[in-house]
Amino acid sequence: MQRKEEIKKGYQQTLDYLFGLQRFGIKLGLTNITALLGHLGNPHGGLPAIHIAGSNGKGSTAIFLTSVLRHSGLRVGLYTSPHLVDFSERIQVNGIPISSEKVVQLTEYIREVVERMIHRGELCLTPNSQPRTKDFDSENATITFFEFTTAMAFLYFREAKAEVVVLETGLGGRLDATNVIDPLLSLITPISLEHQQYLGKTLMRIAAEKAGIIKPQRPLLTSAHQPRVVALLRQKCRDFGSPFYVWGEDFTAKRQAPGVIDFKGRSHRWAGLRLGLTGSHQVVNASLALAAVEALMASGFTIEEDQIRRGVAHVKWPGRLELIGQNPRILLDGAHNSGATRVLKKALQEGFPRRRLILVMGIMADKDIAKMMANLVPLADFLILTRPKMDRAASLEQLRRHASAFQKSAAAIADVGQALDHALTVTRREDLVLVSGSLFTVGEARAHLAKKGMVLS
Repeated sequence: MQRKEEIKKGYQQTLDYLFGLQRFGIKLGLTNITALLGHLGNPHGGLPAIHIAGSNGKGSTAIFLTSVLRHSGLRVGLYTSPHLVDFSERIQVNGIPISSEKVVQLTEYIREVVERMIHRGELCLTPNSQPRTKDFDSENATITFFEFTTAMAFLYFREAKAEVVVLETGLGGRLDATNVIDPLLSLITPISLEHQQYLGKTLMRIAAEKAGIIKPQRPLLTSAHQPRVVALLRQKCRDFGSPFYVWGEDFTAKRQAPGVIDFKGRSHRWAGLRLGLTGSHQVVNASLALAAVEALMASGFTIEEDQIRRGVAHVKWPGRLELIGQNPRILLDGAHNSGATRVLKKALQEGFPRRRLILVMGIMADKDIAKMMANLVPLADFLILTRPKMDRAASLEQLRRHASAFQKSAAAIADVGQALDHALTVTRREDLVLVSGSLFTVGEARAHLAKKGMVLS
C-alpha cells in the first residue's frame, strides 16, 4: 500500500511538472525538438510511422488504423492528443497506455537533458530562431509541453520495440513537433478553419501548414474535400515526387447500413465491413484508414482480410459519440470546432432520437464559438454553459454573449462535473444529455461519471 502511494505521489508530481510547461505556451518550430532528440539519441530515427494531420477525424482515423495493424499481429504504438482523463492515454502500445512509473522515469531523464541544454544556451526562444549563448533568457527558453511529450513518446516506442507507430500531429503540421519523423506514409483528414492565430487566417493558409507533413517520395492519402485544398496537396506531392491518393477518386466507401460499409480501394474491395464507431462521418475516417492499410500492404506489410474486418469492428474511442447509461442517456462527443459540431449535428439528427436535448457545452476561447453554437444550440431544449479547467477555455461570460442570440433556457455553471449533475436533475426519461464543445470538457465529464460509478467502456 505504501509503495502504491509513493508511485501515485511521484506520478502526480511529474504531471505537475509536465503541465507546468504549458505556461510557455505554444511555440511552433522544429529547432528545439530536433536538438533535444539529438541529445536523446534520435529515438525517432528509422521508426516506421504513419503521420496524420488534419482538422477533424484525426483521432478516429488513427484508432481505426491502429486497430487493424494490431489485429494483423504487429506491435503498434499510438501517439495522440489531448487525453480525456489521464495523461498516459496519449502514449500507447497495443492499446495499453504508458505506465505511471515509466512516465516518471522518462520525465526525469528528459528533464535532466533539457536543463543541461538550457544551461548551455542550446535552446531558442522563438520558433526556428538560433540559440543564444550570451545573456540567455533561461526563464523563457525551454522545451514546450508538446515537445517534451513527443520526445517521451519516441523514447517509449523505441524502448517498447514498436514495429509501427501511428502519430497524430498536435497542431498544424509543418512546424509541429511530430514533423521530425520520416514516415512510411502521411494522411491528411478534412481541413477546416482552426487555430488561426497560429496557422493562418484562411483555409488555404491552414491547408498549407497541414501540407507540411508531406515528405519526398512518401505517399500522401487525404480525405480533404475542398477542390482548392486538394489542388494544393496535389501540387505539393507533384513537387516532392510523392504518390497522391484522394478520397472519391482513388478510394471510397459507401454506407450500406448503420455501421456497415463497402470499401473500394485502388486494388482491393472489402464489402460488409462493420465499424466499431457510430456516425455516418466514420465512413470517411474508416475508409482513409483502410486506404492507408492498402498502401502498407503494397509496401510489403502482410495484412489479411479477416484481420481488417476484426480491426475496424473492434474499435473503441472514448469521448467520440460515446453513449453512456439509460433513462437518461448521456452522449459524450468532443466536437471541438465548427466542422466537428456540424458532423455532430448530423449524427444527432440521424441516430439519436429523444424527447428533449439537454446540452452541456464548454469551448476553448480560440475556437469559432459562434459557428459551433450555431450548429448545436438550436437543437437544444435546455443549455448549460461550463468551463473546463484549462487556461485556454472560454469564460462563462464569453459563452453567455454568444448563446444569447439563440434565446434558449440556459444556466451557467463553471465546474463541468456540477454542470453535468445539474443537467441530470432537469432530465427526464427519454431525454438525451449531450456533453460537447471540447475534448477537455468531455474528459472532465467522463472522469466525473467514473467517480459516480457509471459504467464506462
